[in-house]
Amino acid sequence: MKKLFLFSGILLLALIAQFQLAQAQTDQTGNVTVSIDLTAPVISIDLGADPNVTFVYSTPEDYTTPQVEPKVGHFTVVSNQDYEVTVQATEEFTVIPENASPIPLSVVQVSVDPSTTGGGTPAIVPLSSTAGTLVTDGPATIGTTYNINYTIPDATSLIDKVPEVYSTTVIYTATQI
Repeated sequence: MKKLFLFSGILLLALIAQFQLAQAQTDQTGNVTVSIDLTAPVISIDLGADPNVTFVYSTPEDYTTPQVEPKVGHFTVVSNQDYEVTVQATEEFTVIPENASPIPLSVVQVSVDPSTTGGGTPAIVPLSSTAGTLVTDGPATIGTTYNINYTIPDATSLIDKVPEVYSTTVIYTATQI
């Protein structure tokens, strides 16, 4: 009988140990490493849907008052670091065929409209074939959209020009600083 109680006690301890092992196996843990790999500087500048700008001079008032062509949502900058934006033209305003004298680039000024927010320190830049800094100290952003004003404050250099459409190409460049 003592052997039966001893055997029953051992069997009971074995069952309790098995039950505790079964419970311990339900609470398993494992470690996972999560990494964020920022491998390179990222920057882009994307023009809005209608990037072209046209000034029309057809009345005397057009020549005597400053002309402004606002471009809402003209371009958007995405940058994972602080940046600056420059603007420049590829050549003087010319006409095809080239039988007319060109219009100087500096007749047009480019500026960030005050309605643009969070986009660094803006400047007024006369167009030039040399890059001029339009925005300095632009903060890192997942998308800052710039409203740009193109202005001809004085039409004097347009006087005595052949009536044609004069054009140039303007390049915006965003550079991380």
